[in-house]
Amino acid sequence: MNLKTKGAIAAGAATVLLAGGAGTMAAFNGGGSVGGGAVGAGSLSLAQSGTPSWSDQFGPVNITNYKAVPGDVLTYKASFTVTAKGTNLIANLGADSGTITGDAALKAAMKSSVTATTGGASLPSNAGGTVITPAQDGKVVDVKVIFTFAPSTSGATAQTARLDLSNFNITLKQV
Repeated sequence: MNLKTKGAIAAGAATVLLAGGAGTMAAFNGGGSVGGGAVGAGSLSLAQSGTPSWSDQFGPVNITNYKAVPGDVLTYKASFTVTAKGTNLIANLGADSGTITGDAALKAAMKSSVTATTGGASLPSNAGGTVITPAQDGKVVDVKVIFTFAPSTSGATAQTARLDLSNFNITLKQV
């Protein structure tokens, strides 16, 4: 055998030995137990308690046959039991007037606002509505929604039109 052939065989054997040895290299790793606990999900809901009432600026009204005129102010009052469980939970209580159906011009002439109290104390509000936190969990919240019809309209805008206020919703949405 010539010297070149012996060198090629030795180089090949060295490559095989090195490649085979690479497969036996050990990697060290380890782990340990971390003290923790179970995490549960919170909850957020409203349950109406009692019968809601409607009034205008002059007293109680029957909303099913009420005929609003410019400047009227209708007030809806109802009580709700709040479920608000969550460590960092903040939610907004509001009225979803998007669910009110009827004449678009009359609906455009009406604005709404929401206030709420619990135990006679007013709850704070922000741009999204009245603020609900776990401090109100299990408490009865008295909600007041005021619908104000624009004090003046030109011409016959929205005359004889109808809105179905029975379709609006009180909402509670996490912020």
